[in-house]
Amino acid sequence: MIASGFSWFRLIPAIDHDTLLHSMGIAEHSLDPSTGVANSAVYAHAWLTVAVLLLVAAWGRVLLNRAKARSGIEKYFADDRPTILSLVEVYALGIKSMMGDLLNKVDTRYYFPLIAALFAYIFVNNIQGILPGFLPATDNINTNVGMAIIVFLTFNAVGLYRDAGGYLKHLMGPVLPLAILLFPIEVISLFIRPISLTIRLTANMFGDHQVFTIMSDLVPVILPVGLLSLAVLVSVIQAFVFSLLTIIYINLSLPHHEHEAH
Repeated sequence: MIASGFSWFRLIPAIDHDTLLHSMGIAEHSLDPSTGVANSAVYAHAWLTVAVLLLVAAWGRVLLNRAKARSGIEKYFADDRPTILSLVEVYALGIKSMMGDLLNKVDTRYYFPLIAALFAYIFVNNIQGILPGFLPATDNINTNVGMAIIVFLTFNAVGLYRDAGGYLKHLMGPVLPLAILLFPIEVISLFIRPISLTIRLTANMFGDHQVFTIMSDLVPVILPVGLLSLAVLVSVIQAFVFSLLTIIYINLSLPHHEHEAH
């Protein structure tokens, strides 16, 4: 089913024929050129990821409120068995630890929602690629372009808001006479960042799924089990790389005196 691009959402005629978005006036009939799957199906899987993450977040909040309602110091005790709350806590600590290596405590707390959301969204989308009847939205370049644009707007907004003069001066280079040469190069490099984010994620996820499909056809019994483990690892690594590069770009956009203080 994975190899043929099958999706449970394609059982819905409006999605399979890509008429859903067209009837809503959002887009014309179109297919993803890399997979031949209707874009409506891709968007459906993207929204499924959003629904899953919102459900986990809401469930975790309910369990957190219950824990805080306990009397005395029992509110700080961990549960006897793994729960959604413990999973969310470990995830949050991991993201904060990754951010803390590059950002100070204030910036870590401020940009935590963005980084945590990017990592979780990319990972859950990637994991859908190894589940029968599900397709990863990160296999579609449109999804990754959207995330890359958000990152691009964020790190530029950070630089301009925190120290516009210093940010522009950094783009012009340390020597003013060379600004005519360095400024265009630096501006081009800023636009290359979202492009590289998009191409890296799309190419890796598309390549991973193509290898899985081809090798599963050649050896359909034993080999796919090992490839599934590799696919999970790739899903984690790609989410980590995208999030880490976002943190680095934000860090580079901060004023230089804040870098030195950190």
